[in-house]
Amino acid sequence: MCICVFQARPNPIHKFLAMYVTKPRLFFDHALRNRFAVPSFNVCNLEIARGVITAAEAEDAPVILQTYFGDLYHGGFNVLPQLLRLLADQASVPVLVHQDHPDCDEMILRTLRAGYYSVMYDGGHLPLEENIKGAAYIVEIAHGMGAAVEAELGQFGGEGQAGRVEKASPDEAKRLVEESGIDTLAVSVGSVHGQSSRLELPLLEEIAEVAPVPLVLHGGSGIHPDDVRKATSMNVVKINIGADIVRAWMNGLKEGELLESGHEPPHQVMLRHASVKVTEVARTKLALMGASHRAKPLRTKLDEATADLPARSAAPVTV
Repeated sequence: MCICVFQARPNPIHKFLAMYVTKPRLFFDHALRNRFAVPSFNVCNLEIARGVITAAEAEDAPVILQTYFGDLYHGGFNVLPQLLRLLADQASVPVLVHQDHPDCDEMILRTLRAGYYSVMYDGGHLPLEENIKGAAYIVEIAHGMGAAVEAELGQFGGEGQAGRVEKASPDEAKRLVEESGIDTLAVSVGSVHGQSSRLELPLLEEIAEVAPVPLVLHGGSGIHPDDVRKATSMNVVKINIGADIVRAWMNGLKEGELLESGHEPPHQVMLRHASVKVTEVARTKLALMGASHRAKPLRTKLDEATADLPARSAAPVTV
């Protein structure tokens, strides 16, 4: 059955002021050329998203808000995407909204219809041929709607992947990129979802030499800071941050519950305190990845460009 997803995309509220990024390839290319990475923070509600954007504005940094399937089910398909769009449009720094791990291909199509300009095809658990085929299918649809596609190679383990870690292969990375036409590639090189880790930097460097797209790291909360800094010189432009944001939010709620509220509603005091804790963590990540003070040049580039960079084409498969 053919699923029609092509439809008019929502336009920014203010053509020249809205910071909701609709040119994702230009966004990633700017980070690649200037050797910094942008943290991609998992957000599921107003306070966490606003806390992240507050951090980005304080650091004058571009930022990515991402939602995995659990976030979308919690926040609501008819609520969370629109909320993030509104917050991004009102921000003073470029904000890219990205769909992280989906639970099925239909979710990717739904987020594209909702106006996302960056989506992920989650095929790292599949045999390479199936991963390429599935990614290429999503690429064809997403590129037709102006969106960028991230694919995954290998398994990062930790939460959601049953502890299984499977490193990416440079040869397979090259094939996946060239035969699917994806825009960014998440590679498993040592990071683990929600756990402390060290990267296998020689492997990352080897992949960067053969995969002609910006690279992504998942499990970014636990990556050693020294490895994060080195990764930005190896074509890594996006690093996912989930566990650290969740911890900051949960700890902030616990602390906020004990604060004196005075004449203010106690629940508002608690929520505001938790959001501040999210901001503190987010500012640290933005600075670590070299994204601080990068917003203005990127904003200028996005405003001046009449269109996004052209999408890559998948190489024909020879038999």
